[in-house]
Amino acid sequence: MKIRPNLAKKVLPAAIALGLLAPAGFAPAVYGQQADELVEEIITIGSRRPQRSASDSSVPVDVISGEEFQNMGFADLNEMLKTAVPSYNVSRHSISDAATLVRPATLRGLPPDSVLILVNGKRRHRSGVIAELGGSLAAGSQGADISAIPALAFKQTEILRDGAAAQYGSDAIAGVINFVLKDDADGMSFEARTGEFGEGDGELIQYMGNIGLPLGDDGFMNITASWSEQDPTSRSLQRTDAATLIASGNADQRASIRQPYAQVWGGPEYKENWNVFFNSGIELSSTQEIYAFGNYGQRETEGGFFYRNPNSRSGVYTDGSTRAVVDTTIAPGQTGVTSNCPALTSPGSGGSGTLLNAAAVAADAAALSALPGNCWVLNQILPGGYTPQFGGQLKDASMVTGIRGDLSPNLTYDLSASYGRNKAGFFLNNTWNPSNGPNGIINGALQRDFDIGSYTQTETNFNADFVYTMPVEGFASDLSIAFGAEWRDERFETIIGEEAAWNAGDYAFQNVNGTNTYSDGVTPLPNLSIGAHGFAGFSPQQAGLWSRKNVAFYGEAEADITDAFTAALAVRYEDFDSFGDTTNYKVSGRYRLTDDLTVRASFNTGFRAPTPGQENVTKVSTITINGELQQRGQIPPTNPIATFLGAEALDAEDSQNFSAGFVWDVTPDINLTLDYYQIELEDRISQTGSIVISNLGVPAGVACPNARANPIGNMALCLQELGVPGAADLNSVSFYTNDFETTTTGVDLVGTWDLDWGDMGTGSFVAAWNWTETEVDNAGSEVSRDRVVNLEGFNPENRGVFTYNHFYNDFRFLARLRTYDDWTEADWSGDPTARGPNGTNYSRDCTFGLFRDNCYDGENVFDVEAAYTWNDNYTFIVGANNVFDEDGATDIDNLDGTIGSGNAYTGGTPWGIEGAFYYARVRVDF
Repeated sequence: MKIRPNLAKKVLPAAIALGLLAPAGFAPAVYGQQADELVEEIITIGSRRPQRSASDSSVPVDVISGEEFQNMGFADLNEMLKTAVPSYNVSRHSISDAATLVRPATLRGLPPDSVLILVNGKRRHRSGVIAELGGSLAAGSQGADISAIPALAFKQTEILRDGAAAQYGSDAIAGVINFVLKDDADGMSFEARTGEFGEGDGELIQYMGNIGLPLGDDGFMNITASWSEQDPTSRSLQRTDAATLIASGNADQRASIRQPYAQVWGGPEYKENWNVFFNSGIELSSTQEIYAFGNYGQRETEGGFFYRNPNSRSGVYTDGSTRAVVDTTIAPGQTGVTSNCPALTSPGSGGSGTLLNAAAVAADAAALSALPGNCWVLNQILPGGYTPQFGGQLKDASMVTGIRGDLSPNLTYDLSASYGRNKAGFFLNNTWNPSNGPNGIINGALQRDFDIGSYTQTETNFNADFVYTMPVEGFASDLSIAFGAEWRDERFETIIGEEAAWNAGDYAFQNVNGTNTYSDGVTPLPNLSIGAHGFAGFSPQQAGLWSRKNVAFYGEAEADITDAFTAALAVRYEDFDSFGDTTNYKVSGRYRLTDDLTVRASFNTGFRAPTPGQENVTKVSTITINGELQQRGQIPPTNPIATFLGAEALDAEDSQNFSAGFVWDVTPDINLTLDYYQIELEDRISQTGSIVISNLGVPAGVACPNARANPIGNMALCLQELGVPGAADLNSVSFYTNDFETTTTGVDLVGTWDLDWGDMGTGSFVAAWNWTETEVDNAGSEVSRDRVVNLEGFNPENRGVFTYNHFYNDFRFLARLRTYDDWTEADWSGDPTARGPNGTNYSRDCTFGLFRDNCYDGENVFDVEAAYTWNDNYTFIVGANNVFDEDGATDIDNLDGTIGSGNAYTGGTPWGIEGAFYYARVRVDF
């Protein structure tokens, strides 16, 4: 008895179908150079019925072999899935906080944590990164980091495009992706890859290797390792204000502004990115096997933040229009002081693009040089401003072990335990803690680099799964009954950063009561920002460990009622110690109308539990709103300030998912599948828009006595008193909420056509197209109008991938078209809570003027690849992604000639902003 995860060989010998999407319900006849027969693929998701093939499935399941992934021309697994599955969208993000470290991907218009990730059928742990930014569809999500999985490690990938929470639990609202690891006990492969973008940057070097080893007489150990590094990219223009400062005559500023661009828009740098995966099993007897698999890996990522202008950055360089000069002789808390420091007026930022007044610039430089020795301002050290560099070090580890086999000829079991851990340690360089002022100068140099702290996600699972088959009179097959239980412990921890990154220095309280003034006796002295500027470190008040436990019980039944009709039912009960229990079900069926035409449908209810991270995370970061930099705080929904603003403790999302479609074998060589789906989500969890608090007072009943006693006491000061470093500078806050509902509707269409060109070789054509539309049915007051517009329009409604593969002797060729529809980014300069005509829905407004959204045209992107194999073992490959070098979408905000933040292209461009990427690979197989 063979009971390894692979179950059966699924691919043709030496068949390589570059970019092929195997449609649900059909195993295409892929032709390779030595192809002579077809073996049908066996799937392990969508049903627990033994030996289930994709063609027998009642729900759409795509199967993509490991060979296909390895030959898609991309080095990153996210890009491979994006190419294979049209409803899968992901971008490379710049200036997106933690979303730069773990790229958030969406499936069927839903966020990363609405897609359950499995490895060998076992739940994979989440990333420690919570994507507050990275595109509105993903904002606030906490999904798994699949980029840690080398493509060489798995034998096939199964993508269930249907809700499956009733079968697998939380997160499986949009679907399930299962990576089946290789289990070969012999053989070895090695691949080296290099490439760079057409602009000459972003150089990539990658090495991967796989080896299969025997474990005794009846076991295997399969190991895959990968290492890569990639340089950063830049598609920037010079910011308007930086260009103006350079041209306005201040020599010190001009000499110290970062070149060639004060602020960089592009892909981050990836350093020391390595991962090791293993998969193993030993057959103890003909009916029993023990198995184990897992991984360890790490990488470092670093990208840029927003430029800090030396003439306008409040709380750092200025206090409004006045220079933020501090008096080193004033003790914290000292009151009623008239300083000898003069009140200096800054000449301005130059953000309009108009040259600054030369006389004002010269007078400002002279006044800064003439300051008394006890008067200090950052311009004396960093006259040209600065651009913080944000990054993170990620470490990922997992271990799964178990035993499975037969208790009887009709009853199988699988008992397993798993542990997963993902740690994201953050750092911020090229910045400072303003509140330390000159006290931040250590050994003659201002401290510029900070350890911010880290997030850690750990998950422990225990599973017991059983499948019993029994004959039923009148049924065309045995009745398969699956049942089992799961216990899971999920933990999220915030670990404090170094003290200098979060502490409130002396100059945060230089004028805490507003009575200390400059030498004019009128202008108040400033209080400087607290914490590493751009991303304040995690303080002891923010640190903590939060956990949640849950237990689940499930049952499934499936059988062929007749030779033509298959029906299935699944029910799952799950109880969480944080918010209670939930019961969900799924019914599905398929009916073969003719030998060539089959229809299928399913209906299911589902849920997604809020993560402990979403319930408890606190941070302060810099964002841009309508082109202006602002400090925004992320606070837990249980924070007293959030509660005052309408937040409530998070509850689970609820979903209803309906799908229906058909599989049609048009001819022996042509297959077509069409699937319609509708996903309704209630109590959807996501980040609110930015809620302005700078003009709000301390709420009644909130324990903030110091903020309440302060003459300028407001909600931001109260948050700082509650332990959020740097909160005094906050313009706005956001938190996670259940307060909106959506309906996502879509269609997946996949066609395959296998061609025989006689002496000219063989070919395979795959056309995959997706239409997805999301409507926000209802949204509470916390969800901004911009947020809703982005939910409805951030991804293109239509997206297609058309791939042709040609095989001729030892050569193979790929041509692929990726097409993208129009899409929208909200940019509403009016009331951000403004509603549409019916009071609930929001509508796009793509006109230019005071009230507008940014609407962008789609694009057609072409990829090509060619390969030559000699001696059956050595393959040389060259190719280009985006071969015609299609640029990103030009940022509409720059069309008036104002460069603003320096972003030539909008960061939400679905096909990326970096243009053509050229590469070469060498692969050796033994």
